[in-house]
Amino acid sequence: MESVKISIKEKDIGKGMENLAEEWKKEVRIPGFRKGKAPIQVIKSRLREQLRAEALEQLIGEAMISAMEKYEPFIYGPPQLKNFNESEGNVEFETLLDVPPNIDIDLSNIKIEEGKKKDIEISGELKRLQEINSELQSVSRGIKKGDVVFLDIIGSDESISNYSFTVQNDSFSQEIEGLKGAEEKEVETKFPEDIPIRTLAGEKGKAMVKIVEVKKQVLPKLNDDFAKDLGFDNMKELKAHLKEGIADEAAEGQKEEQKRKILGELVNLSKDVEVSPTLLDIQKGKGLSEENAIRGAKELILLDAIAVKEGLSVEEKELDEWMEKIAESQDDEMEEMGEEAIRFVKLSILRNKALDYIVEKVKKEGKVE
Repeated sequence: MESVKISIKEKDIGKGMENLAEEWKKEVRIPGFRKGKAPIQVIKSRLREQLRAEALEQLIGEAMISAMEKYEPFIYGPPQLKNFNESEGNVEFETLLDVPPNIDIDLSNIKIEEGKKKDIEISGELKRLQEINSELQSVSRGIKKGDVVFLDIIGSDESISNYSFTVQNDSFSQEIEGLKGAEEKEVETKFPEDIPIRTLAGEKGKAMVKIVEVKKQVLPKLNDDFAKDLGFDNMKELKAHLKEGIADEAAEGQKEEQKRKILGELVNLSKDVEVSPTLLDIQKGKGLSEENAIRGAKELILLDAIAVKEGLSVEEKELDEWMEKIAESQDDEMEEMGEEAIRFVKLSILRNKALDYIVEKVKKEGKVE
């Protein structure tokens, strides 16, 4: 909560009353005068209390909006008025804003680990590409792990024909392993989750299984022809592409991990930062424990406070790009939020910018290990 003292002068209240009297003149009814014909001075005299109350309410509202303006969009809840005082026509009061606090943190105390380079291994990615581009070939031998089997399953109430199943290490696979095409077996075991038989899906049960066909996975050879099928000139070019992709992914992962650790240390250095009750309730609403909700709220408050302090802003182009992504994702919930969706996007952009700012400052001022 940030406390802001606001003062409204008597002359400003008077101007507000004058403007309201002009507005009211068209509609107000004053005894002895036709509608819209009462002089302004008469209106001001007869309706002084009402004019003053509404003028003051408008001025208070404008003052509150002005006080909160620099914190937009980081306004967590409605403001609170207190210590209202009126003296010689002037009005003074204090407003508590549910916004990020003014903070001053020494970032040089934050430790940062220098990213370590790791050997890039592409064998797993090559294997994945082989499997994606593999072919299925019918075999007459018994079922083995990795085979794709087509089978009929006859339960007590329901049946399924030509069900496709990849043999793995589960109990159902163990029951059918070794069977050949056209062979049958009654099995009692836990059945696959995706089997389209309601009474057996993911459950232990008994059924008759008939093997329709057994197919093995035939992997393509890792050679230049394989690379060309994927749009590359040769295997050397394919491997270089995979290494680059894995390196970029690893670097991005290290970057995100570094951000997470720096933000964690920032929270640890800010134990006395007051947590907004509104923001805390939002975190708890996500199902977090009290401790994790407080920590999550502090992370957001610190990012927001730095965004406000450093005057970070959202460019129109950035906002448009995010809104286009939301439209493309066909996220109905976000679209239904309307203006609140725009505020949510602004919060996300600014918090990302604040975290990037912190990381860069820590790299310059922090302790590298």
